[in-house]
Amino acid sequence: MSALSSWIRTRRFFCFGALALFFTRSALAQSDTQVALADALYQQGRLLVAEGKYDEACPKFAESHRLEPATGTLLNLAACHEAQGKLATAWIQFSDAFAASRRDRREDRMKFAQEHMAALEPKLSRLTLVVPPEADEQSLELTLDGALVGAAGRGVPMLIDPGRHVVEAKASGKKGWREEVEIGASADNRTVKVPKLEPLAASPPSSAPVPQALTPVPSPAPPRDEVERPIPTSVYVTGGVTLALGVASGVTGAVYLDRKASYDRARRSDPNAARSDHDSVRAIGIVNLGLWVATAGGAALTGYFYFSRPERVASPTARLVPWFTREGGGLATTGEF
Repeated sequence: MSALSSWIRTRRFFCFGALALFFTRSALAQSDTQVALADALYQQGRLLVAEGKYDEACPKFAESHRLEPATGTLLNLAACHEAQGKLATAWIQFSDAFAASRRDRREDRMKFAQEHMAALEPKLSRLTLVVPPEADEQSLELTLDGALVGAAGRGVPMLIDPGRHVVEAKASGKKGWREEVEIGASADNRTVKVPKLEPLAASPPSSAPVPQALTPVPSPAPPRDEVERPIPTSVYVTGGVTLALGVASGVTGAVYLDRKASYDRARRSDPNAARSDHDSVRAIGIVNLGLWVATAGGAALTGYFYFSRPERVASPTARLVPWFTREGGGLATTGEF
């Protein structure tokens, strides 16, 4: 009977310990994988920069910073874009890195970012999109390289990378308008004036319309906001407490089994002499049982916090400087000030 009881308690110790470790490790696995991948991408980017392969290096730094935002990675990304000739993009990223370095009190990085921003400032190009009052239709939609430019962005000089860019305008009942503009390599300030859109020509009525069966076309689904499910602090707290309880349960369980075995041997040889140990063995057993119950409850609570964590919509960070690149543009602010 005593050997069977010891075997059952030993099996229970390993099962509950494995359960506690599973929930704690599963909560950390995703972040550990992202950090490892971000570091590998960063190292590849550094090697490609050393070889002068900036077109290949910049996406590596960008993806590394997306997975694991770091000021050092952002500085390397900005320097890579500067070498690539994307001066506006580089200036914006140096500005972000300067704000992050000031927050972290890294004087060396602040100085590095400031020096590059000062060197880039006189070389930056700007593009201004002007919509005269006579061309300002109520339904006018103005885009730059496919990115929508709202009413607040019209007439504002936007930082822009060198190269060819496309300005388009359209409105309901009007012919679309399109113009390509070539931005020079350095300090090229250009202005594009949007003309008044011409009305669409009315189509002549058909003399003999032929009725046709209409097939309903499903409307496209509205775009979905990107969501994320960050791991809350409660998962790490309850996971750590559960792990500690599991360790304490294992230790007290081992002590209980050892004292129980000694008590059983003493009781067989001299029952009267073993009675003094009965209460202490029983107390250890009660404490061990309580710790196992708490460990199981902690594991269940950790799993509940992890699998029921809420989703939230990922929103972009505001910018202080109006800017535009081929990857996107806008009039929001940049960095922390």
